[in-house]
Amino acid sequence: MAGWAAIFVTALMAAGPAAGQQRRTRVPLADKIITPGPAHQAFTGRVASLDTKRHVLNVNTVEGESFEIFPLKKNTKVATANGRAMTLTALQPGTDVLVYYEQKGDQRSVQNIVILAPKNEGKGKKSHPSS
Repeated sequence: MAGWAAIFVTALMAAGPAAGQQRRTRVPLADKIITPGPAHQAFTGRVASLDTKRHVLNVNTVEGESFEIFPLKKNTKVATANGRAMTLTALQPGTDVLVYYEQKGDQRSVQNIVILAPKNEGKGKKSHPSS
């Protein structure tokens, strides 16, 4: 009978740590610093100015209380809401836009710009009298 008890005790000791002892396991990536990736964001506003020499777009909020400055690349995609491709020169002051950009740390990278309403939309149209 003592032989069975010895085998049983040996099996328990091999199966896990003794009572009172904690077994620590390393969790992968727990020791590494995880930095967040780029955040994809969008900003809706009205073009205040476009500096084509410095490649900078200044956009006011719709309420006009604040503004955001976006660095542009020469190949920044600009399109109308219905998908028609435009050039950067279409971003005239007063144009309503939606700027899609990527924020990584303190750096911004504009992905594309959607023109929501051109500055002159609605002007020059005569309203028809109601009948």
